[in-house]
Amino acid sequence: MAGLTEVRADELAALEVFAGCPIEALEPLAAQLRPLTAEPGQVLMQQGELAVSFLLIGSGRAEVTHADADGHDTVAELHPGLIVGEIALLRDTPRTATVVATKRLTGWVGGRDAFATMLEIPGMLDRLVAIARQRLAAYITPIPVRMRDGSELHLRPVLPGDRERATSGQVEFSSETLYRRFQAPRAPTKSLMTYLFEVDYDHHFVWVMTDGEDGPIVADARYIRDEHDLTVAEVAFIVGDDYQGRGIGTFLMDALVIAANRAGVQRFTARVLIDNYPMRAILGRLGAVWQRDDPGVVVTEVAVPDARHLRLPASLVKKIGDMAMQVVKAVG
Repeated sequence: MAGLTEVRADELAALEVFAGCPIEALEPLAAQLRPLTAEPGQVLMQQGELAVSFLLIGSGRAEVTHADADGHDTVAELHPGLIVGEIALLRDTPRTATVVATKRLTGWVGGRDAFATMLEIPGMLDRLVAIARQRLAAYITPIPVRMRDGSELHLRPVLPGDRERATSGQVEFSSETLYRRFQAPRAPTKSLMTYLFEVDYDHHFVWVMTDGEDGPIVADARYIRDEHDLTVAEVAFIVGDDYQGRGIGTFLMDALVIAANRAGVQRFTARVLIDNYPMRAILGRLGAVWQRDDPGVVVTEVAVPDARHLRLPASLVKKIGDMAMQVVKAVG
């Protein structure tokens, strides 16, 4: 698989995982990598084996499969520009998935020394931690939830690819709904959508509700910790127009409370339009007292209640809490 060709730093700089990294910062890493070529069907990594290397995909495709304890397989496609195998090295655990080339693949492979060198690149550790959390989140089975109108939706953390799912147009978010959520007359920009959906689950945690286990996103709720006080977090949510009035916002706020309890968040803040009565009513259940801020905007800060006092079955509270911690502590 490996050749003797010298690896160039400028080739690495073109990869998605190194976006924004100066070429000179990649030169020490390039010196420790070796080229890799794999044919379709070739197994590159095996779930459960000892992790001794990582892979950077330059061209071609691969498929990653994770089998859980119940025999449920989660399959995802890997495309050029991605890193593979970093989770096990970060956690110093056996491989969490099997990786097989599906289209002739070229790239680069590095051992533990190269991985240590890569972690010295400014900002790379935080970037790899975020990638690892999102990949491990993809192994989660969504929780079915019965809404007050009898319909069944599914709760899970936000996943890679949800930005595209949220903007696919399958679920309508009217201009009024978007205005109440983003306090602006236009739909959020691409860069804002990236920020909203590419999260680390620690400082920025997001729940989504889907219509069907693999269906479209119909709502999301998030908290974002204050960078100066990690016990305080701002909350926000949005629900698709056709799904409003079913109690989704109330349920998502309860789910945020459960995640916040597990993560050590003690107070929620919110900044909403003065006529965003659904959001104000939901936070009112937590004892919110609103104060005027900018024209047409009100703010509040409330204590996060004990999740044991929520009007949810204890079994559901535990499921939601365990799911939240599965991603929060994925590489912790």
